[in-house]
Amino acid sequence: RKAIWTLVDIMSRHHKYDGLLRNCFRCLYSKELVEHTGFVLTKFAAALVSVLHSRSPLNILLYVFDELSDLMWNLSASGKIQLTEMKPIEKTLDIIRYLNNLDPLGQQQNPLKVMKAGWIFLCNITADCPECCIQFCESGGVEIVLACYQSHRETFAEALPILFGAFGNVVEVDDLQSR
Repeated sequence: RKAIWTLVDIMSRHHKYDGLLRNCFRCLYSKELVEHTGFVLTKFAAALVSVLHSRSPLNILLYVFDELSDLMWNLSASGKIQLTEMKPIEKTLDIIRYLNNLDPLGQQQNPLKVMKAGWIFLCNITADCPECCIQFCESGGVEIVLACYQSHRETFAEALPILFGAFGNVVEVDDLQSR
């Protein structure tokens, strides 16, 4: 267990090192390790969310969004709700809002790839979790969906189903349909 928490600590402190982050994730995210140590995936997801709150380069954000998206499939609604205390939905929407205003040609890493990964994460965290859908709406998610659609409807065409995925999850929540 001490080794696991050391890896989580390394991830949260040294997140700018892409290879180190990836290797820590591979060490932590094995089913056998989770079963033998009782390691809670929510804690690992929280370590990844802490990376979102730092000023990480686009390649790190892309990696973190990909890993968070995978983790959301293994978290229950209660695990997702617990994770929302760290505000991953709001932070992801802030990152997407920022990336939506960048010129994709003037960047080393394509911001559209990172946006797409962010939308996949939002789609997965809002799936089957009305509380996350409410947080998505209250954080301006619907407006950001529309802004991204307006900005990138031609260049982002293959990602449109993903873009509207979280929005589709919101529509399924009875309490949100009237909004």
